Amino acid sequence: MPTFLRQFRDLLKGSSPLKVGVITSRVGPLDYYGTMQIRGLELGIEYATQGSGKIADRPIELLIEDDAGDPATGGQKARALIENQGVHILQGCASSAVTIVVAQVAQEYKRLLLVEPAAADSVTGTHFNRYVFRTAPNVSQDAAAGGKYAVKHLGRTFCFLAPDYLWGHQSNAAWKRVVEEHGGKTLGEFLAPPETTNFAPYLQKILASKPDVLVQSWAGAGYRQLFGDMRQCGIFEHLRVTGGLGDREARRALGLDAVGMVGIIKYSYLLPHNPINDWLTAQHVARHGEPPDLFTGGGFAAGIALVQALQRTAGNADAEALLPVMEGMSFAGPKGTYTFRPEDHQALQPMYVVEMVPDPDPQHPWAIPKLIQEMTAEETAPPIHAGGRI
Repeated sequence: MPTFLRQFRDLLKGSSPLKVGVITSRVGPLDYYGTMQIRGLELGIEYATQGSGKIADRPIELLIEDDAGDPATGGQKARALIENQGVHILQGCASSAVTIVVAQVAQEYKRLLLVEPAAADSVTGTHFNRYVFRTAPNVSQDAAAGGKYAVKHLGRTFCFLAPDYLWGHQSNAAWKRVVEEHGGKTLGEFLAPPETTNFAPYLQKILASKPDVLVQSWAGAGYRQLFGDMRQCGIFEHLRVTGGLGDREARRALGLDAVGMVGIIKYSYLLPHNPINDWLTAQHVARHGEPPDLFTGGGFAAGIALVQALQRTAGNADAEALLPVMEGMSFAGPKGTYTFRPEDHQALQPMYVVEMVPDPDPQHPWAIPKLIQEMTAEETAPPIHAGGRI
C-alpha cells in the first residue's frame, strides 16, 4: 500500500470510535447485577483514560444491549452488535449461561470477550475459547477463599444449597470439592428452582441431615426470601451458614438478622484500602448517590483492563493484536493486583473472608462486612479446567 494511502487510512481510524458491545441483564432477577456491571465499567474507563474516554485519539463507545437473562437472546444481541453496529470488543454478562453463548459468538467472529460478572467455572473451563478473558472471580475462587476457612473454623460436616441451573451446579461442586479436600464431610446437596419462593421444604431436609454448616450459593431476587425462610425454620439456631454474601440491597433486607454470618465476598467498598478504590467510591457516590456494590468493583476492573490492553496496542482492537498483550497481563484495580492467567485467561485476584457485624451508624439497622482475612490471588487461584488453553 502506498505511504499516503496508509497515512490516510490511519488518520480515519484514529478518529473513529472503539465500539464495545455490552450485553447484560436489564430486566429479570439479575437486573441489578447488570446495573452494577455497567456503572463500574463506565467509571473504570474514565479512571484509566484520565477522564478523556479515548485511546490513541479514538473515543470508547459503549453500546449496551439487554439479554433478559436468556442465552438465545444474548447470542442474538451479540451477533447483531457485531454485524450491524460493527463493535470491536464484547463485554458481559450477568448470567453465566448467557456468557457461554456470547463466547461462542465471540469465537465465531474473532472478537475479544471481556467477562464480568458471570462466575461459572466452565466459562474459563470446559467452554473456554481463546477470545475469552474474565475479570470476575469464578466460583472456584469463591470456594477457595471460603471453603478452607469453613472447615477449619465453622464445622466438619456440610450441606450445600444452590439454584438449579449452571452457576448453582458449579458453585455447589466447587465448594464441595474444597471442603472435602480440607477434611470436611458432605451430608447432602440440594438444588432448588431459581424462581423458588418457599425454601422451607429444602431447609427442613437440611435440618434433618444435621450438618455443622450450610453452604448457600444464591444470587438475585430470591436471596432475601431464602434468608427469611432460614430464620423461620430455625436454621441459624442449629448450624452455621456460610457461602457467598450477596449485594448490599440483599444484605440490608436481612437487617440485623445477618449479624454473625461468616462468608466470602468478592468486593465491598469498605474492604480495600488503596487510591483506586477510594477514587471509585468517591465518584460512584457523586454520580449515583450511593457507594459501589458487589459487582461494581468487577466492572471497574474490566474497564481498566480494557483500556490498558488497548493502550498497549495503540488502539488496535483486533483480537489477534490484543491476545498476546493480555495473556499474563497484570493491572492495578480496586482490590489490588489482577493478573490474567495465560492458561485460561482467568483473572487471579484477592478475595475476602468476612463476618457480618452491626453497622456502627445507629440510623442503619443492618449488617456490614468486617474483614477476617484477605486471601491472596495465589491462595485463591482456581484449578485449570479441562477446557484449558487452546
